[in-house]
Amino acid sequence: MRAIVLDTAGGTPVWRERHDLAVPEPESAEVVVEVRAAALNRADLDELAGTYSAARRRTDRPRAVGSDLAGVVTAVGSAVSGVNPGDRVLAMVDGAFADFVAFDHRIALPVPDRLDWAAAAALPSALMTEYDALINQGQLTSGQRVLITAATSGVGLVAVDIAQWAGAAQVLATTTSAQKELLLTTRGAQAVNTRTADLAETVLAATHGEGVDLVIDHVGGALLDRCIAATRLGGTVVQVGRAGGHASTIDVDRLAYRRVRLVGTTFRTRGDPERARIAEAIRAHLMPAVADQRIRAHVHQLLPVGQARQALEELAKTASAGKVVLDFG
Repeated sequence: MRAIVLDTAGGTPVWRERHDLAVPEPESAEVVVEVRAAALNRADLDELAGTYSAARRRTDRPRAVGSDLAGVVTAVGSAVSGVNPGDRVLAMVDGAFADFVAFDHRIALPVPDRLDWAAAAALPSALMTEYDALINQGQLTSGQRVLITAATSGVGLVAVDIAQWAGAAQVLATTTSAQKELLLTTRGAQAVNTRTADLAETVLAATHGEGVDLVIDHVGGALLDRCIAATRLGGTVVQVGRAGGHASTIDVDRLAYRRVRLVGTTFRTRGDPERARIAEAIRAHLMPAVADQRIRAHVHQLLPVGQARQALEELAKTASAGKVVLDFG
């Protein structure tokens, strides 16, 4: 079978396509899925830059890259229940960029009938990350105000949808592009262009000087301090992504004065049991909204798997919005 693997033999990490790999056999709690589409994430760029490492990679299987897939179940292990051969599923896994992938059946989510493969593949990481950040970590409740940074990214747009699904009274969403502001407003958010306006000043003005109840920050870097300044007294900032840099300088006096709860989160250090609990909650609560497209992915571009390098280049462009997806045919 084909797989895109990370090759570090030359000292510099590169993606390389292999065609000599065996189709995996499922362990007792696993399913094997024939991949129809797989989406790229910023972690793929970080991995190539040497700044990301998936802590959960198995050493007994080829080091395929990628984390978001959608496809058809072809085999199930002896202890699998609730998932059957022929089911259409999507999942956030390790090693998604392969013709066949084996993974814990508990993290498989059903693909609604009206979703095509590209739209389904663009969802897994976004659903898992943003549901956890907004509902579990951020404890979002109906009527609250929410700020989402890097909101035109693949996960950011889904976060806007989930916040509205959860009953947020106001969703403010950042971009650095005037062209992308319309994408946010059509999703029901109030766009904040951080290239032309100060984030905290704009948010405070839009919330009558109070600030938001919850910030979901996908940027980090210098913007984190402005997120804290934009948060109400006793509010929460959930730090999810580091697109703006891995180091931040914050005004800890302001953090204390505003009594802001600062929460760090990642899936890199989470095992299958915790991921399974989040997937179970998504199946129970979010999937009806995915089925009727109240929560939906935005596919920026669909490319054949043979153009994976071009897909990476497209993902790195500041003009891209939403997800870049590979078609496995």
